[in-house]
Amino acid sequence: MSRPTPLRRRDDLFIASVFALGAVCFTLSFFARTGSDMLGLAVIVALSCITQRMSITLYWNGSVSIAFIGTVMAGLLFGPMGAALTTTAADIAGAVGKRRSASKWLFNFGHLNVGALMASLPWFVLGWSRGPSDPAKLLFAGAASGLAIFLVSSVAVSGIITITSARSFRTSYSENFRWLMPHYVVLGVVAGALAILYDGLGVAAVLVLALPLLLTRYAMAQFVDRTRDNVLRLERSNDQLQHAYVEIRDMSQQVHEAYTGTLESLVTALDVRDQETRGHSVRVATHSVDIAKLLGIQDEEDLAFIYRGALMHDVGKIGVPDAILLKPAKLTEEEWEFMRKHSAMGYKILAQVPYLRPAAKIVLAHHERWDGGGYPRRLKGEEIPLGARIFALADTYDAIISDRPYRKGQSPEAAFQEILRCAGTQFDPKVIEAFEAVFPEWQKERPGETRMLYFSNGYRRGTQRRAS
Repeated sequence: MSRPTPLRRRDDLFIASVFALGAVCFTLSFFARTGSDMLGLAVIVALSCITQRMSITLYWNGSVSIAFIGTVMAGLLFGPMGAALTTTAADIAGAVGKRRSASKWLFNFGHLNVGALMASLPWFVLGWSRGPSDPAKLLFAGAASGLAIFLVSSVAVSGIITITSARSFRTSYSENFRWLMPHYVVLGVVAGALAILYDGLGVAAVLVLALPLLLTRYAMAQFVDRTRDNVLRLERSNDQLQHAYVEIRDMSQQVHEAYTGTLESLVTALDVRDQETRGHSVRVATHSVDIAKLLGIQDEEDLAFIYRGALMHDVGKIGVPDAILLKPAKLTEEEWEFMRKHSAMGYKILAQVPYLRPAAKIVLAHHERWDGGGYPRRLKGEEIPLGARIFALADTYDAIISDRPYRKGQSPEAAFQEILRCAGTQFDPKVIEAFEAVFPEWQKERPGETRMLYFSNGYRRGTQRRAS
């Protein structure tokens, strides 16, 4: 036999507690003095049973009826015993012919009898053990009794809904009961008025006023049905909005992936053109993100801008003729002057695309130096965008350790020492500190290796390729 879950145990414990408290209240009710007109009590019980059969279904599998008017009236006229008999009989009448679990029987018996005892407190507090007589006090007591029944029922039912569903107590109360409090108070006053008529005219007056009560029930049903329909319509709209959000999120991810794939394809095309730097852009972009995170940059978009800027840093070389870009000999001064224009050309290319404008600033400044000796604008210190300062170090590191046709790549340790030597001149000292922290991880990478890089939003950044 399966063991009960913690949620089920909480459910059972709550129901058992409510039932035990109700049983105590029901038992105590029979120890109080009561009125002598048993026929009047029987009529009130009968009318309560009839109205309970016409209870109104609430939004969250609950119900409400005006049968509590009989409970309030019986409590005012006959004390706790009258209230207990009326509410218990009405609950049984409402359940006849319906499937109701034992736990629901116990729960209803419990909270209804707690409410009944609370509703009959004026019998004790105002000294009506010999029967009420002051009309003003009866009206006030009726309102108080109606409020007491509302508080007990709303708290108990909202509590069980909270335990057995994903809703919070506040949500359960707001959806089912918050708007009902004025009805309980007003109908409690009606019960007080009926008690006044009964006190003066007898049971016949109660029978005459049964029709207005039924009309009251009809008005409540119209209001509840309209409210339930509105809530269900709002829930359907909310479900549709959530579905649309998921679709938009997925489409956004696909667009980001498409952008990234397009950029990486373009970079791959540039790498094919310039065989000396094959895979260089992706490796430098990945290393740039590593350093950026150590410098405290956690925002996904900021990291993406740095990645894109580093990835596209050489896009301006599209405008450099092959005669210069692929020249095996040393470049002339005029050729170097033309080559240095590639950062500005890359900026002009990327700045035309709003999505890439932040990255374009990194492309423009990726050859600037911390001491102001770089190009094209000879920026100095923190005038240089942080992404460009980060890129400059990552670019230099990869250039030193990578093989070139005219030289063999040096060891990571040699690159480490060379970069430290240039702290404060070529590189930002703070970026150097981050580099020192991440260097042990970089040192473990195989030469020419690129790796997968994921941001927390799951978008792919980078590709997996090992040098042959």
